[in-house]
Amino acid sequence: MAGVGESLCTAFDGVWERFTGRLHGLDDAEYLWEPVEGCWSIHEDAEGRWRMDGGQIPLPGPPPITTIAWRIAHLSGIALGAFANWLFGDSSLTVADIVLPGRAAEVPGFCDRNYRAWRDGLGSVDEARWWQPLGARWHPYDQASTVDLALHVFDEVVHHGAEVALLRDLYLRRPARLGEERLGSPRPEQRGS
Repeated sequence: MAGVGESLCTAFDGVWERFTGRLHGLDDAEYLWEPVEGCWSIHEDAEGRWRMDGGQIPLPGPPPITTIAWRIAHLSGIALGAFANWLFGDSSLTVADIVLPGRAAEVPGFCDRNYRAWRDGLGSVDEARWWQPLGARWHPYDQASTVDLALHVFDEVVHHGAEVALLRDLYLRRPARLGEERLGSPRPEQRGS
């Protein structure tokens, strides 16, 4: 591997390490925390499988706020896992097939498996393939090249990773009891006497 592939893999590894570093200490309450009403999250269905809310195109306006669980499902399950299967595997994986982690303790394994599939696939791409169009089965990315898709997935990791980090920061600083304090107002220990 050299050239584009080496540069992309180095960049992916850096942002992935930063993202997974921000997941340490995640618990179930925070994983499924809904900071506002109407959040999209993941929910257990009648068969005990966890499913993502949403999925309709076009998105409702304005787009809903999503939980950490939803963002991890989207980022790791779809942008990494499903795209890896479609680009480097047998293309058989559907969104309905993705087994989502319903508990925070399952998140590191879920993320690692999907990142490994994506990263190992990237490492196998030869220089000529980077520039080939993806083709009709990749609609709406059919005219995009492999490098275009890799940059799209890189953007998904960066922006959803940042959103997860922000949600973790907000969760840590949320009011202890509803109505006790407003976000952004000084806590009692921060106020002057």
